[in-house]
Amino acid sequence: MNEKFFDLKKEKQDRMINGAMKVFAINGYQRASTDEMVKEAGVSKGLWFHYFDNKIGLYTFVVDYAIKYMNMELSASFNADSTDFFDTTYGIEEVKMLVRKSYPYVPLFLSELGKENSPEALEAVGEYIRLYHEKINAAYEQVNRECFAPYVDRDIFDMTVFFTMKGILEEEYAKEVFDEEHYMNRVRTFLEQMRKMSVPGEPGTEGSIL
Repeated sequence: MNEKFFDLKKEKQDRMINGAMKVFAINGYQRASTDEMVKEAGVSKGLWFHYFDNKIGLYTFVVDYAIKYMNMELSASFNADSTDFFDTTYGIEEVKMLVRKSYPYVPLFLSELGKENSPEALEAVGEYIRLYHEKINAAYEQVNRECFAPYVDRDIFDMTVFFTMKGILEEEYAKEVFDEEHYMNRVRTFLEQMRKMSVPGEPGTEGSIL
């Protein structure tokens, strides 16, 4: 990447970053078209390739940028003292919605990294993805694992939550307009239902995020 990219006006930088991120998020690395990115960003192809020599260089830059921005917002806005699994999960989604205000496709882009199967792309960005996972895992370090009922299989439970949340996110992005309030309402409803199914005691009272 040409470091002079950062000499551009911030508005143009963000248009180029958002354009690339959207196309990569929707199509994955291999099927992503730089022509589509140019169209999304509203810049010339010549300008684009003045700053980014090739697609893998651009992809690496965008992954690094998205993860650093997300991790920065997690450090600044997330309540790291939370000991409740459901509050923690909801809090991470709130941070994602904060990130969306500047970079609308960061949440989907980071979510779709798990589907990436290009050896070239994975080799280039594997270390960045590891740092992101470390940050997310750190958010759960304070969670009280003993609050779940003894019949709950945590591996199955975690997988159910992960894939359902991912599905909700993808469904909202598939709509013409992403409604953040509607998305968070769906997340809240799902997490409260999971709480009632997995935590002993009167449902929907202690620790409720509603």
